[in-house]
Amino acid sequence: MGVAAEKYFHLSNIAVAAAMDPDCWQQLLDEMGQAIGTRVCTQLIGFDQLTKAAPLAYASGYDPEFVKLYETHYADKNPFAANFEKCAVGASISADQLCAPERLKKTGFYADIIRPQEDIYGGGGSMLANDSGRMVLIGGNLRAKDRDKYEREWLRLCEALTPVIRQSLEISRTISGLSFEKWAAEHHMLGADTAIFVVDPTMTIHHACDVAQEMLDRGTPVGSGFNRRLKFSSEEDQRQFATLCRLQLKGNQNIFKSWRLTDGRGQGWTCRLMGLRMGELDWSPFAGFLTKSITTILIAIKKDVSQVSIQEMMQTAFGLSQAEAQSALLLADGLTLAEIAQNRQVSIYTVRNQIKAALSKSGCRRQSELVSKTEQMRLQGGW
Repeated sequence: MGVAAEKYFHLSNIAVAAAMDPDCWQQLLDEMGQAIGTRVCTQLIGFDQLTKAAPLAYASGYDPEFVKLYETHYADKNPFAANFEKCAVGASISADQLCAPERLKKTGFYADIIRPQEDIYGGGGSMLANDSGRMVLIGGNLRAKDRDKYEREWLRLCEALTPVIRQSLEISRTISGLSFEKWAAEHHMLGADTAIFVVDPTMTIHHACDVAQEMLDRGTPVGSGFNRRLKFSSEEDQRQFATLCRLQLKGNQNIFKSWRLTDGRGQGWTCRLMGLRMGELDWSPFAGFLTKSITTILIAIKKDVSQVSIQEMMQTAFGLSQAEAQSALLLADGLTLAEIAQNRQVSIYTVRNQIKAALSKSGCRRQSELVSKTEQMRLQGGW
């Protein structure tokens, strides 16, 4: 092997450390990219439904502008990815085996992404895991002019490190701590049996809990295609979802929206969207797999239950009138005071007084506290 033994052992130690410290994945890619005597643009990609830490998204050496272009336009048009299934787990495969250069050069992906970065269509990588619940690969791209001299050494390095990296990933699976469902329940008070998704502004699914995956498999009220992009059954819901994704990407404030869905059988669902920016969290359930800069959207979908029982619980617990409880529930659904007034066909001044009374009777100082207590009622009552 072209890589010196001490360098190989050093890289192996970094891979082992990554089992406990996900930040080491980035260090591993940085150093692998410099290990064979020429620059290699490296990447660790994939998804793992068990650890809820997908996609495993680390990269090194690529121009940030082209990474952004890839994420926004070419993520589902990568000609290499179309043949990932050809990769045997544990073995290396060259880039030209995934997509022949003559075919690659006819694509927009080559013209816009590969060629401008010094024609980096060489290289390849190794499949680390590939089963019904996950697919994880490590690989890299090197310049076409370096293929003859360095590509074989690069593939040997990937294959040599694969057993260590695979072991590290399995350890990460075993020791993965707080599940995302528990985190979401504790921080957003989402009830049991809720389908929880995390998507990025391109609508790509980064996480789907077990209930959510069952929903995707059914394809209603949401589904996904091969590109793992979330798609609502209703075109109108999809348009609203796309608009909210754009707002989350461009805006300074996180979105919050609640609306009702209906599937083809007439079943009603409540859908809630909450914007998340990982950098705003003290601790992330995704560990290092989603970067601190990423903008994401938490989506919770649950079958509708009777609002009447929750309303009655609020009236009993806080001594609210029927109208005060109704306004508090709509406030928790994300409606503005004006929207509540329109929904209930009363004046906005009436709504303000009802919310003010609900705040006083429930012992809350701010509307956010009232929303929080209302959500706790929903949790106890079935949502």
